[in-house]
Amino acid sequence: MSKYYKITISVIAIIIYNCLVYSLYVVESDFPDSNITNLADAYWYSLVTLTTVGYGDFYPVTFWGRFIGFLFVLGSLGILGYILTELNYKIKDYLNKKEMGLLGTKITNHYIIIGWNSFSKEVVEQIIRAKEPLAVIVNNEKDLKQIKQFYKNKECFVLQTEFEDHESLNVVNINNSKRVYINFDTDTETLVYAIGLKKRYNNLNCVVAIDNTELRDSFKYIGIQYIIPKKEIVSKFIASYIFEPNVASLTEDLISTSTKTGDFDICETELKEDSSLLNVAYIDAFVEQKKNNNITLLGVNRGGVLIKNPKESFLFEKGDIVVFIADIGNKSIFK
Repeated sequence: MSKYYKITISVIAIIIYNCLVYSLYVVESDFPDSNITNLADAYWYSLVTLTTVGYGDFYPVTFWGRFIGFLFVLGSLGILGYILTELNYKIKDYLNKKEMGLLGTKITNHYIIIGWNSFSKEVVEQIIRAKEPLAVIVNNEKDLKQIKQFYKNKECFVLQTEFEDHESLNVVNINNSKRVYINFDTDTETLVYAIGLKKRYNNLNCVVAIDNTELRDSFKYIGIQYIIPKKEIVSKFIASYIFEPNVASLTEDLISTSTKTGDFDICETELKEDSSLLNVAYIDAFVEQKKNNNITLLGVNRGGVLIKNPKESFLFEKGDIVVFIADIGNKSIFK
């Protein structure tokens, strides 16, 4: 039922109601034994009857008065049925919106995955292992139920919406997200969606994984920060396993998220204004962290440029992103 139709019906009902109340007042007020002597009494009687309270302090005594009262009794049944129906609809609508994630979430500085398939599931597994806040956006009920079956709401917030409805992305605080991974079945779908997304949310940090490397420049042009060529990554791993199997095995282990103390990960963290590494030379920090925390510094990202194995005299600054190998228990030591 459209909003305009509801308003029209409501206006007609109010007009009919007021006409009946006035008619009740007219036929009852001139009758000697009537206790409905003014318009206020007529309104009070009608409201008590329509709400099925029935105090009995006012009642019609004339034939036409009782006829109008009978209409109010029938109306009370309709109003009660309408109220119960609307209440049931509102409850179902609320529960449905909650199930679909349309009521939103308060998480911030989180990761968002748009699109769901087996590849997305592998990515989600890694993020959940790292205990990072995560939201997944799907466009059908089947994927929604599958994700909710695998993961708890605290681990992974799920939103079901049409992918073209960029406005609905506000309920997952997309503007306050740390990074967004766009994952569709084809590179063309991913590119088209990325264009619309970056047009609306220009400052997003986005990640895409593509099969066709010829589209890399197109993704760079629209401002996608991280473009991962699937085939190149896989081919490099396979080649490494062929002639440097130990290097490949170690690399695979380090980029996978660890879940228990004693396992090591390659980690990164941004240096804040209270970090103990600020204005410290790289060689001094390297020795100190290795000696005291068994952390191995690998490189620094400054201004979007990754500096691998910096010079000994390199001084850390606020905003530098430090890349290091650490035990899972020490991976947050710089935060």
